[in-house]
Amino acid sequence: MRVLADPRLQPIRVGSPDAGARRALADRFGAEPFDDLRRLAVQSESALWIDRAAPLDEADIPALETEDLGLVAGACSLPFLLSVPQCVTAPSFRRMAVGQTLLSIVEAFGRVEVFQATVAVVDEDRFGEGMRIAASAALAVLGPIDVVTALGARAGTITATVVGERGFGTLAIGRGGDSCSFALVGEGGLATVTPTVACWHRADGSLVEETRLEADGVEPTIGAILEAERPSERRGTRPAPDEESRRMRLRAAALVETIALSARTGHSESVETLLHGYGVDPRELRAK
Repeated sequence: MRVLADPRLQPIRVGSPDAGARRALADRFGAEPFDDLRRLAVQSESALWIDRAAPLDEADIPALETEDLGLVAGACSLPFLLSVPQCVTAPSFRRMAVGQTLLSIVEAFGRVEVFQATVAVVDEDRFGEGMRIAASAALAVLGPIDVVTALGARAGTITATVVGERGFGTLAIGRGGDSCSFALVGEGGLATVTPTVACWHRADGSLVEETRLEADGVEPTIGAILEAERPSERRGTRPAPDEESRRMRLRAAALVETIALSARTGHSESVETLLHGYGVDPRELRAK
């Protein structure tokens, strides 16, 4: 809804497996309703936004692979990203102002002992986005993560601990707002980053930096769509996917799925074991 409501976009066709949602979207945005993803892909010539929690049907994959489309996914699964290599995810943590600020602090912070991420989402429909933002932030700060333990889970919330190559992290995702906050504790002292302010103090309490940030609004989402929509030289010749970005998307999706698995089982789970289950060598997803 946030994507379609942006005044700079003009939805032409909208689809949903739910007939009521399909009609409501079509009526609200004056768009043609579609119930077949293959037809939607073939007849849409620019960007296609997909929000799926399940793998694609076998018949859907060829249409998405062969059409010259900018594909952007909302809360999507690891099997989906494995099936459609050219798909980008949005919003991207690294394109958000809060993400860019956090990464700039990490570069100069030194060793991180503990990382904390808290992400609040408005409703259940955006829970996947919140999970992916927390996972992407943890990977950016802590490096590759394998061991994951969901400390507590109930409807609409997940809290987990993760062990990365560069430190230990706690991630909390829940409903009740639209915000996020990150904290670093370690060699550099204490740093906190929220969508409105970044503050960094050394271990002795002296201030290193305090900066106010401009709110993102829906810009990361729209930016991702416009980036994916860049036309190729001629129809049917899509540029090769950015492999580094694809690896990061897959790592984040794998971490999200492992956290959800640990929440279900009540035991520590391994990201690498999950990836092997999908036929993916975890070493291939390490940054080159």
